[in-house]
Amino acid sequence: MPDTAPFISFPERYLGERSVKFPLLVDHPGYFAINKTAGLACFRHEWNAGKPDLSMALRRELLNEKPQLKALGLEGLFRVFKLDAELSGVLLYAKTEEWEEKLRNAFGSRQIVFRYHFLASTEFEERVLICDLPIAAHSNGKQMLVSHKTGKKCETRFQYLRSFGRYQLWEAKTRDMRVHQVRIHAAERGLNIVGEAEYAKGDRIFLSMIKKGFRRGNSPENPIYDALCVHLVSVEFEILDEPCPRAQAPLPKGFKTLLKRLDQFKGPRG
Repeated sequence: MPDTAPFISFPERYLGERSVKFPLLVDHPGYFAINKTAGLACFRHEWNAGKPDLSMALRRELLNEKPQLKALGLEGLFRVFKLDAELSGVLLYAKTEEWEEKLRNAFGSRQIVFRYHFLASTEFEERVLICDLPIAAHSNGKQMLVSHKTGKKCETRFQYLRSFGRYQLWEAKTRDMRVHQVRIHAAERGLNIVGEAEYAKGDRIFLSMIKKGFRRGNSPENPIYDALCVHLVSVEFEILDEPCPRAQAPLPKGFKTLLKRLDQFKGPRG
């Protein structure tokens, strides 16, 4: 994608203290996709209380006839799937009610493939893992859990990509996209995602953990990437009667920096 690639932007204090730009990943006649940053909600839920809501901001700016949105030819803003607030990556919206129905039917028919990349630590040597445990909402209203009685069916296939010492980069592939699915299934298969606190212990990574002789001085040290290390890298469609380009989202800058530092310093010090 060239440097002049289109984007959707918001000024400071609109979705946080800083101004933000969301690269436009796909502009199809029926839908568009942007690259969402971690920490932004895209649907209303009590879990998302207090978090900036990207969908609400987009709808407000659509009513205000924001030029960047008018250029997309939107009849409305119709969300096709829910991307957890804690995750970054592809966020897709239909432009019309007709395409909302078409894409949601494809989603319900498992004709959309979601691929995530995530960083995790584990103690075993397996390179391919599968988890098909059903997931339901926890009674505490704050989490999901595995439930064979009330849970919804879903499956995640995990593929090892490469190693960074005790940490590994993995791909998770699914056609289901349940809330917290990848996080729960990863934990159930012994993959401790970096930054995970709800379903496993996946401590964040600091430079002092991996760089020999690092001195942080008197100021507190911040993690190299201060977010959950899970990113939705692509959404691919298998709709036979309609050519639908795949949406691909590059890793966040901080996530890429973390991988670069792990590669540079060869993982945690012994």
